[in-house]
Amino acid sequence: MVTNDEMRVLIDVGLSYRDVKRRLCGLGVEPASVNAIMITHAHGDHTRGARVLSRRHAVPVYTTAAIRAEWGATDVAEWRVLTLGRVSDLCGLRFVPFAVPHDASETVGFRIDTSDGAIGYATDVGTLTLTMVDRFRDCRVLVIESNHAIELLRVSPYARSTRARIASTEGHLSNESLAAFIRDHLGTEVRCIVLAHLSQVNNVPEIAEMSCREALATCGRTDVEVVVARQNQVARTVDLSAWAPGLGADVSVRQTALPFN
Repeated sequence: MVTNDEMRVLIDVGLSYRDVKRRLCGLGVEPASVNAIMITHAHGDHTRGARVLSRRHAVPVYTTAAIRAEWGATDVAEWRVLTLGRVSDLCGLRFVPFAVPHDASETVGFRIDTSDGAIGYATDVGTLTLTMVDRFRDCRVLVIESNHAIELLRVSPYARSTRARIASTEGHLSNESLAAFIRDHLGTEVRCIVLAHLSQVNNVPEIAEMSCREALATCGRTDVEVVVARQNQVARTVDLSAWAPGLGADVSVRQTALPFN
């Protein structure tokens, strides 16, 4: 969830409505106060609770035309169109969706410009593209997939075809691939990396965090915080204004990472 003052935007709703409501209320947020839902792609672990939340609380849903067609939902409160590369001004935030490689008809990541700096967001990514490197270059916070450890995926109980899909360039990003991105392309403005979409079978949070921290140490980035988003709990709030010198204390733009399936 991205918040700007009292405005709240959910990016994907992959849990059931009951679970989403419980976790929002745990943050002191009523579901009825959500202003918009952004959908990154049509897979069920990103859309499961979106229709109910939208209908019950009259929350508009933003998707690209391709995502809407694959999803096939017909009963949300209101549809709003996202267009790749086009800015959507929403709740005092500027969302720029861009395509990322994943095995859905279309999957998007976001660059979210705020008054306290930019957020880069991509949670289902087969490989890091030049577009992503460019979009994330001057972001202050990155919410990015660290799905699996290569060796744990190799010995996974999943079927061979499933393992191959996960490891493909349209599957999911490994700890090792994220570490290579950090070493080679991490922007100088980044102050926090949120590790997202960790597999419960093919990863261990401590391994993902260690891989990220080792990559940061290799390139001398002692100024970057690491937050691990776990599936069974809400990650701590990240406040961008902490890294925005000269802005008033009343300016507050936060990114709270809800657990992913």
